[in-house]
Amino acid sequence: MKFLIGTRIWVSLASIFLILLILGGVSYQNTRSLTETAQRVTHTHVVITDLEDLLSTLQDAETGQRGYVITGEERYLDPYREALRTLDSRIGDLRALTADNAAQQRRLAALGPLVTAKLAELKDSIELRKSKGLDAARKLVATDRGKQEMDEIRKLIGDMKAEEQGLLKRRDEEAKASSRSLFRVLIGGTLLAAALVAIAGLLLTRSIFRMIGKLGQEMRDSADVLASSASEIVATTTQVAAGATETASAVSETTATVEEVKQAAGVSSQKARYVSDSAQKVSQVSQAGRKSVEGAIQGMQRIQEQMEAIAESIVRLSEQNQAIGEIIASVNDLAEQSNLLAVNAAIEAAKAGEQGKGFAVVAQEVKSLAEQSKQATGQVRTILGEIQKATGAAVLATEQGSKAVDAGMKQGTEAGESIRQLADSIVEAAQAATQIAASSQQQMVGMDQVALAMDSIKQASLQNVSSTKQAESAAHNLSASGQKLIRVLEQYRI
Repeated sequence: MKFLIGTRIWVSLASIFLILLILGGVSYQNTRSLTETAQRVTHTHVVITDLEDLLSTLQDAETGQRGYVITGEERYLDPYREALRTLDSRIGDLRALTADNAAQQRRLAALGPLVTAKLAELKDSIELRKSKGLDAARKLVATDRGKQEMDEIRKLIGDMKAEEQGLLKRRDEEAKASSRSLFRVLIGGTLLAAALVAIAGLLLTRSIFRMIGKLGQEMRDSADVLASSASEIVATTTQVAAGATETASAVSETTATVEEVKQAAGVSSQKARYVSDSAQKVSQVSQAGRKSVEGAIQGMQRIQEQMEAIAESIVRLSEQNQAIGEIIASVNDLAEQSNLLAVNAAIEAAKAGEQGKGFAVVAQEVKSLAEQSKQATGQVRTILGEIQKATGAAVLATEQGSKAVDAGMKQGTEAGESIRQLADSIVEAAQAATQIAASSQQQMVGMDQVALAMDSIKQASLQNVSSTKQAESAAHNLSASGQKLIRVLEQYRI
């Protein structure tokens, strides 16, 4: 029985531990995948932003060139000079960011000469305006050379943005798939672990109650035998006391009665020793049961620590999602500011009349780009909201699993306390059985003395009366102890 209970406990704990290991491994992999996907999404947004900044810088340079050609004022050339200073570094940054994408590298290789050609066209028109005046510069602009180059640049940048947006969409789908997988694993693993804990507790409780019921039944049977033997001893000693007053006429009857009493005392002593040995065995088994329950409680504590570690990992993931949300909010603010600047630019272009039409086109493009940025940040914010909902659900499931583990620990502690109380009662019963065995042994000694004293009728009679009184008193005590043992066992009947 002890081996069977221990085996069940270890098998249950090993199964739970294995499930927790599998759950932790899968959760780690999914969490790592989510983190990598988020980093790739951020990388893609950086590439898109740099592409938009590159196009915006070229458009600003073109706007500055047109303003200078129209007005001849040097202050309009500031965007052009800024473009000359930053365009090479922007293209270099894009090459580094897209180093793992061969298609984007090919587009960047084609974009570099176009940017160089566009800057050369801007430079030519500016130099003509400086040296030959407005008409010469206007004729160069009217050749549409700059427009064709700018259209090709826009097309290449548009293709690169489309490529990055396609990557962004795929990574979004990967993140959603990883989130769904993590949610299913956490829910299923937690429910399975809780079910195994409940099954292990049920099997352990049933085994302990079955063992205690069997031991209690054996002790009740022994107590019934003890009570029956004590009643027989009382009846026999009463008869001996009555016969001792008629010593002269009943010597032979007295001798026979003494022998019967001796045999009954031997049986009583054997029964008492059997009860004492059984009580000692029951006490040892109850101590083993207490140790098993303590081991089960320690196992539940280890499970609780694992659940708390999983909850902390999920909370850290939630904090990272919040940080990403703050970054997206900053990007949205930048888009709002760009939109506002575009509106102001459109107003200024309207004030400029015919000369501001080109600037109005630029303002419209800036506004369009700002709207696209707002839409992209809105989509990312929606995705983060779904991730945060899934993370919240995982935290809730982990808390429920922790509560189930706490309930299991409480039940195990209550079971241990019940076994401890039963063990204390069994120890008291063992002590009483030992006292009964000692009394039976004393009775045997008294009967031997009575048998030896039969050589002298008078002396034997006196000794018989005295010994019979002692035996009667001991039998009453034995009967009372047996009844007390039966009452104690009845209180713990299962």
